[in-house]
Amino acid sequence: MNVTKYIGIPYKYGEDGYGGTDCLGLCRLFYQEHQWKQTFRDGKPQGTLEDKGQGFRLARYLTKHFTRIEQKDLQYGDILIFNVLGDPHLGIYIENGDILAMQVPCNEMSRSMIYHKRFWQRAFVGAYRR
Repeated sequence: MNVTKYIGIPYKYGEDGYGGTDCLGLCRLFYQEHQWKQTFRDGKPQGTLEDKGQGFRLARYLTKHFTRIEQKDLQYGDILIFNVLGDPHLGIYIENGDILAMQVPCNEMSRSMIYHKRFWQRAFVGAYRR
């Protein structure tokens, strides 16, 4: 599957489109375009589950709608959580050890990009399959 159209999207907190997105919005966009049913929305008014202090909401959503898997079992489209300097991030496994995620640290200069296994593996927290 060609993922080049997802590379270079600018970081915009709480958004989920090609004009700008955050980590969770990138997952929403990717899943929507693959016609996978998960929306990463839990029905609460907050726009994103990855806000500081909202990690429990994200964990609860992933546990309810996904199956936790081992790193060795990753497949295309699986969701990864990785932690960089105490800040959790989401990525989408796209095969060959690579994930699609927002550039960290996330700020107005960040863009979506491909991370290779040597980067995300040491920050790996967990993985989930739809």
